[in-house]
Amino acid sequence: MKWKEKIIQIGALALVPVAIITLSSCTSKITEEQMMQLQELRKQERSLQDAITNKKGELNRLKDEINMRKSELRNCEGERDLIKQRLSQWPNIWPDYQPNK
Repeated sequence: MKWKEKIIQIGALALVPVAIITLSSCTSKITEEQMMQLQELRKQERSLQDAITNKKGELNRLKDEINMRKSELRNCEGERDLIKQRLSQWPNIWPDYQPNK
């Protein structure tokens, strides 16, 4: 019985270095073509990130411009309402003005 255990232990010890050598020889190495492809993809990524940043900045500028235009529109609508109100009171636009005095 003991000799069977010894044989199993020796076999297991012999399999460990063989397994390590086998697995380490199977590691994949990157080729020059793959390295160039990776560099090209990284350049594209940087380019796309820059484009995204630029578009976000442009979007913020456009939002600011839209808000400014909306503010101008509210001012114009207020002036239009005032003019409509004054036109509805024509010819007595300024009720506190009395020309005969």
